Amino acid sequence: MESQRNMMMQLHKRADRVGTISLHMFSELRRIFQMTLSILVVGLRMSWLSKPAVTNVAFRQIYFTGVQGLPWVILVALGVGVLAVYNIVDFAKSIQDMSLIGRLISNLLVQEVAPLIVTILLLSRSGVAVVTELGTMHVRGEDLALRSMGISVQEYLLWPRLMAFTLCGLILTFVFVFVSIWLGGLLVSLSYEINFIDFLIEVRKGTSFNELLILIFKGSLYPMLSAIMLLNRGCHVGREPNLIPVHATQGVLGALMLILMSDAFIAIIQALA
Repeated sequence: MESQRNMMMQLHKRADRVGTISLHMFSELRRIFQMTLSILVVGLRMSWLSKPAVTNVAFRQIYFTGVQGLPWVILVALGVGVLAVYNIVDFAKSIQDMSLIGRLISNLLVQEVAPLIVTILLLSRSGVAVVTELGTMHVRGEDLALRSMGISVQEYLLWPRLMAFTLCGLILTFVFVFVSIWLGGLLVSLSYEINFIDFLIEVRKGTSFNELLILIFKGSLYPMLSAIMLLNRGCHVGREPNLIPVHATQGVLGALMLILMSDAFIAIIQALA
């Protein structure tokens, strides 16, 4: 009887723990959804375009996220992207099926590698900065000061960062693909693996309009999801400055897990379709 009672108590404790975690996750998801909805409503109204203070913040975020991040994207594209293109061409030539070049570049580099790597670069370079900046504002009470002056926090602080992450992520994804394909093709042509024009023709044959839409979808979705996770962590730092590094780490790791799960979910949907 005593062993059964102990077993029941352990089961109750585990059930309470699972229930607590489930309620916490549900509450967190609801909070993220409400925050995202409020940001999108404010941003899509376009009233911020007539407010110089907000547009100035938006331009600064675009410059920081996109323009300053451009050299890093090009550098990684020169390494990862060009190497991927060269190996794809070498593999296709080894099995004497050059038609694989376009399909492999489209399926691997364009649809999978480019959106993921660009989003990871944005997270590693700008993710901690976003959470730290917002967290510092909360610690100092600057968000309360903005609300007391009738300034929308969603419009002034959150929307510019979400827009910059999404827009710059999409543009940098196309830059990554362009640099990888063109410089990779030039490298291949210099090594006499295949003529550069023939290489571009094979890439064009293997890329369809639907695959281009997938690139646009992933190239904007992954940075947007990352920004939402970062903004959520930054907005809930509280008033303790010591918690800023903790929330920054949670934001970056949470965003990384979110985009990986999203990529797996999209792959399952494509496989079932």
